[in-house]
Amino acid sequence: MISHKYLNHGKYVPIQKCSKFNERSFLNNKVFSLRRTYSTSSNKNNCEPTVESVKSNVHDKDISSSLVKVYENAYSMKKAIIKENIGKSGIYMWTNLLTGDTYIGQSADLSKRFRKYFSLSYVKSKKGFIISRALIKYGYANFSVTVLEYCDKSDLLVREQYYLDKLNPQYNILKIAGSSLGFKHSEKTKEKISTSLKGVYIGDKSALFGRLHTEETKKKMSFKKAGISNPLYGKIHSEETKEIMKQKALGRKHTSETKDKISAKHGNPVNIYEKCSSEGFKLIGSFVSARRAAKFLGISGSTVIRYMNSGAIFKERYKFSSK
Repeated sequence: MISHKYLNHGKYVPIQKCSKFNERSFLNNKVFSLRRTYSTSSNKNNCEPTVESVKSNVHDKDISSSLVKVYENAYSMKKAIIKENIGKSGIYMWTNLLTGDTYIGQSADLSKRFRKYFSLSYVKSKKGFIISRALIKYGYANFSVTVLEYCDKSDLLVREQYYLDKLNPQYNILKIAGSSLGFKHSEKTKEKISTSLKGVYIGDKSALFGRLHTEETKKKMSFKKAGISNPLYGKIHSEETKEIMKQKALGRKHTSETKDKISAKHGNPVNIYEKCSSEGFKLIGSFVSARRAAKFLGISGSTVIRYMNSGAIFKERYKFSSK
């Protein structure tokens, strides 16, 4: 074993080329062995991309001579890519075999990261990344996957930055290791993003649509934000902040639906009974709040509450009750 800080840094590690299963041989011999083999040589008669073609895209000689592993066809070698990198942290590279464009990334668990890449639903959800759009456009079969280096988790950022600086990959918009670390959207971009997403993820499109937190989950959430764990613990809004909040609240109007929900949750339900000569008092309406009941009769809410608490009959005709 190479007991060096970086497994291939300063050491020569031969490139491993995964051979593909020969379907014709299988059909002729009827017997085969499911064993993956490796070779440092390439089949020149094979018209598919080779290790050498991948190496040619890496213009830095020091890097091209010390690649850890190259998977020539991401589609056909999907299982090997995932299986052989379980629990390994390091730097990887996607190479478009048609255009030569590359993408460099890092992960504390390469196997888990590759699983996400091979999930079409995940890739489609990340269309904001050029590499995701490229994978959808060209297909996995037109990409190779290269493990540039296995390294300790604590060294991932440093080593990723090294390769970003050396290889200048075309699919990486941000040239700073750690994905969006240090990157900030302009105010104009933020406004565009906010406008485009307004009203999109609501109703049945919301990630939490139809879901209810259990009482246990609610308690955990409450406990997590209690006391010093609360982000506002010990903080007091400045007068400037209070004024901004006040101005933002001015002119805000609740919809009728929202008002009904607020009344149902915080209001005092009121039933109105009307006096009838033959049947005594008859229920003529149920309301979510005293304000709504008062509006029905054209009186004030305080009047409804006063008569309801005293049990007296309003104008010898109406009786109010919360039950």
